[in-house]
Amino acid sequence: MPRKSTARNATSRKSGTRSRYSDEQIKEFRQRDRQVMSRSTEHLEDAEGIRRFAQHAATGGVSLRILAYSLRNQALLAQQADERGFVLSDVDSVKGWRQRGRFVRKGETGLRLIKPVGKDKKDTDADEPEASDEREDDADDTDETGEDNGKPKFRTGVVFDVAQTAEIPPEERGQCAACNAEAGEPCNPGCLCPTCTDYEPVGDAAEILWNNLLDQLTAAGYALDWPAPADALHGHRVHVDHEGRTVAAAFEVTAEHPAAVADLAAAVAQIIARSDRERETRREQRRTARAALTATPATA
Repeated sequence: MPRKSTARNATSRKSGTRSRYSDEQIKEFRQRDRQVMSRSTEHLEDAEGIRRFAQHAATGGVSLRILAYSLRNQALLAQQADERGFVLSDVDSVKGWRQRGRFVRKGETGLRLIKPVGKDKKDTDADEPEASDEREDDADDTDETGEDNGKPKFRTGVVFDVAQTAEIPPEERGQCAACNAEAGEPCNPGCLCPTCTDYEPVGDAAEILWNNLLDQLTAAGYALDWPAPADALHGHRVHVDHEGRTVAAAFEVTAEHPAAVADLAAAVAQIIARSDRERETRREQRRTARAALTATPATA
């Protein structure tokens, strides 16, 4: 929790009330969020990294919660977990883990993800667990500005993987609802409560991930051509035609094959990252145009 600043507190544009953070702190939060968004684009451009995650997820390696996230956040979380030295499996907030009989170990740093705000909540990220870091109130103060009109587009949140947690001692827990073990006693053998299992196994993980990817493909304005003719595949199982806004997929590319799901994930990641880069270019062009207008002396 950052120390309260004695400087003038910022005013929320949304409610007109004073934020408990200074203008300088808010700028730092926004800069941090911009960096997270930039890293997410870079991760989406790592086709092999996307394929590795997708195969891991399609074979039941992650929880239902993670399967429901956008590919952007899946890539962000998987990369951060890899950098910390563990494999992504299940995530939750500090509060969420305590409700599941676990606590986040002291000194652990949370994994950041993107949370759209306002009218731009169009994907599964809108239902992600609340951030457990420096702020929960008034999204306007720390949101990234997606366009030049100043309207907030997203903020970042924090979650923790189960690998960053430990079981709450039995003596500190209440009665187990799954196996009826009494408060203060360890769970019975074979118990499937959240304390006894890292995450709930997902039997149809590949199908869930596949459908999630198709939803994101449609949201991006692309269509799936399946089964596509050989000339549309250009020698690949999956080929992205940006001009035609189509993803061509071979007959064998289905949810039944984890490698095929991974190929589709790489295609969707390519589309999202390309959109990010195009948006960055448009913003830079607008900034350049405004700077030119500002530098031009007014005529009488």
